[in-house]
Amino acid sequence: MVEAPEKPRGAGVRSKLPAGIVDAGFASLATFVAGLIAVTLLNDVDRGIYAVFFVAFNLGAILAYQLVYVPAEIVAVGRPEKQRLTIIDDSLRIGRLPALGGSMVILAATASTSPIAEVGLAIPLTVSALIATYLSPTQDHLRRTLHIANRPWHAAYMSIVQFVVTTAAIGLMWVFDVPVAWIPFGSLAIANTLSMAFGRYLIYRDRHGAEAPSSVTFRELSLQGRWLLFQAIIPALAAFATANIITYLASPEAMGYAEAARIVAQPIMVAASGLTSALRPRVMEAAILRDFPISKRVQKLYLGLIVAAAAVYIPIVGFNVSWNPILRIVPAAYEVEYLVIAAVASNVVMGSQFLVVNEMMAAHRARALTIVEALATPLRLLAAVSAVAIGAFALPFSQIVNGFNVLVFLLYMYRDLYGLGKERSGAVAKEPSRLLR
Repeated sequence: MVEAPEKPRGAGVRSKLPAGIVDAGFASLATFVAGLIAVTLLNDVDRGIYAVFFVAFNLGAILAYQLVYVPAEIVAVGRPEKQRLTIIDDSLRIGRLPALGGSMVILAATASTSPIAEVGLAIPLTVSALIATYLSPTQDHLRRTLHIANRPWHAAYMSIVQFVVTTAAIGLMWVFDVPVAWIPFGSLAIANTLSMAFGRYLIYRDRHGAEAPSSVTFRELSLQGRWLLFQAIIPALAAFATANIITYLASPEAMGYAEAARIVAQPIMVAASGLTSALRPRVMEAAILRDFPISKRVQKLYLGLIVAAAAVYIPIVGFNVSWNPILRIVPAAYEVEYLVIAAVASNVVMGSQFLVVNEMMAAHRARALTIVEALATPLRLLAAVSAVAIGAFALPFSQIVNGFNVLVFLLYMYRDLYGLGKERSGAVAKEPSRLLR
């Protein structure tokens, strides 16, 4: 049972935004630079195969993060601020085996691409992606815990280390003529290792000898985490299936173009992730306390900034024109006209969910989130089949279809949580629907 968090002290949420953006920005830059190597140096077919492995990488990281780390972060929010970092003692110990299990998902990518992937590509991608997938959720957990403990700049420093080491590792592997297939995930694995070591140093220094008020067990975390896992793994599995559907129904080249456009559109997800890192502790507290005015103010700020970021970004990188600074770096993204714009639009739709999903998690609505994803996923897969007709556009189209359906349900859940609508009379509704419990 999570206790009501103490009232926040100090600077307001806006003062935490710069650190959140720097944190997510450099973390995503590390992934961007690694992915850039793949989409620029691999050929059209191999690029599409890499895209399937990248989706599997995201899928595999979910197991430990949702089953153990997110429930642990919710426990940390309920502790006094000076004791929030103590959750690391239990979460890292409990998360090792789930992280290892999640990394095995990479073998599914190896199997699914085996008919079209050469051995010289499949082995390096499999080995390096497996290691990176094992390390990634723990590195993310350390950073997010620092945000929860009101140490946002220390989380940002971790991400800066992540980016610098990724770039250095790529440079060294390039100098020593390491095959390209080892570089994208290999550089991330090296960077995660050093970034995590730095983060653990910061955490144990920042806690100032604080002791945990109580210990948590795998059973306690997994009771809530199993629904969080189901909620997150359904769209991740759908993304993996979508990548394979496009690869086989359209072509590996089409999936490669979609992956290139996804990388160009990634700054919108960077903005969404950065804002979420900074704002999620506040909306999680609001959800626990049922503080609607705070939630409304933070959500409006979040959504407004996401839409503004897209409105500024699309004119800069959306078109195949001379002023586009990305065109020469990732030309494959512009092989299909307007594909980048579609990718940006899909990121806006997906990114708009991040903060409210964290809010629902803190309110123990993980079961409802799972039902929502299960209801939306079939439409996403049907949209992916459109690859037969629209090729690479099937990726952003399927994401937009899924995203709009999820947002409709999230709005209903949000209104129920805070007792909005006819039942609201200045207080939270007394009896939410059973679906949303």
